[in-house]
Amino acid sequence: MNIFRDASILLVDDESYLIDSMYKFLKNKGYQKILTAKNIAEARFKLNNNKVDLMILDIMLTDGSGFDLLKDLRKKSSLPVIILSALSGIDDKKEGFDLEVDDYIVKPFLPEDLLWRIEAVLRRTYQNKNEKIILSGGIIFDRERAMLIKNEEDIQLTAKQFKILDYLATNLNKIVSIDQILEKCWEDSFGYENTLITHIYRLRDKLETDPANPKILITVKGLGYKLLGDNKEC
Repeated sequence: MNIFRDASILLVDDESYLIDSMYKFLKNKGYQKILTAKNIAEARFKLNNNKVDLMILDIMLTDGSGFDLLKDLRKKSSLPVIILSALSGIDDKKEGFDLEVDDYIVKPFLPEDLLWRIEAVLRRTYQNKNEKIILSGGIIFDRERAMLIKNEEDIQLTAKQFKILDYLATNLNKIVSIDQILEKCWEDSFGYENTLITHIYRLRDKLETDPANPKILITVKGLGYKLLGDNKEC
């Protein structure tokens, strides 16, 4: 049984045939909440007026670039995104992953390949994320909503920040190496060490009272990182 059949998926592509075929295929596989959009304007409307758990986004749309939509989305949401594009160049893929996409599929593709990737992203993002973990300083990591609660204020995490923090929280109070984080949080971990460091800095901005002197997400020199917490859920 597909445990993610209740997930709401937004398909954004300007090719009517492709939209229709993906829609029918996913319906046949048990996904009942499928939304569609043929351009950026429609996608924005659907995102603003519906609960969406995953977006499958084409890059070359009639009213602009899907990357522009993704840039705006990342300012406020950690929504999982799979890029679907005819652009196969390394620079295009890098731009996508720099914007924290969860996967990148090059057209043409097999429907089964799309299905496997959808289920992998949903599994990584949502499965067993229904608990809240108390971090040092009384900060709560709300895995279900992919956010922090600090001084009674909700602080949204990006998709990549969530993945990194979730992996560290799974290993709470333990040292996790850079290689382990890269392998867990990136499909292709090669060359992303500097990007990881940037994400750690940004996480500290959200976690720490004094990010320059971290007390919650600390660096263990020569070994990796450690997330400190109370080893209990709330």
